[in-house]
Amino acid sequence: MSKALAGAVAIGAVILALGWGAGSVSAQDSAAVVKDRQATMKAQGAAMGGVKKYLDGAVDQAAGTKSAEELVSISESLAGKFPKGSGNAEVPTSNAKPEIWTENDKFVAAQKTFIDQAQKLVVAVKSGDKTAASAQYAATGKDACGACHSTFRLPLK
Repeated sequence: MSKALAGAVAIGAVILALGWGAGSVSAQDSAAVVKDRQATMKAQGAAMGGVKKYLDGAVDQAAGTKSAEELVSISESLAGKFPKGSGNAEVPTSNAKPEIWTENDKFVAAQKTFIDQAQKLVVAVKSGDKTAASAQYAATGKDACGACHSTFRLPLK
């Protein structure tokens, strides 16, 4: 009987530890979230810069394609980078406007547009047609990056 009791206590301790860890993980540190989000945005800029280097002839098509594919990966990761409580009101170093959460349906639509535009950029770069790739690069910058930033981001300081 004591073995059964010891086993039950051990299982209970594991469940308690897992529950405690889950609670700690879900209580996100807003400053860390903002720092991670800002690093992601810098990576987004670097990926766009890599495509621009391809368009300017500074790197080959394979490098341009890799940058465009990185942009897709980044665009797909953004949904989880904007939890409530990580805006400028809570974290002064954040440039996230409250509209991200008050108009979340529009924000989600903007994220979907970004994914779509980034995927089109991959196709355009892979085609080798620099005119088409340049046009899609401009559309991605205007319709995805620029549209979201003008609506949902405070001006950078």
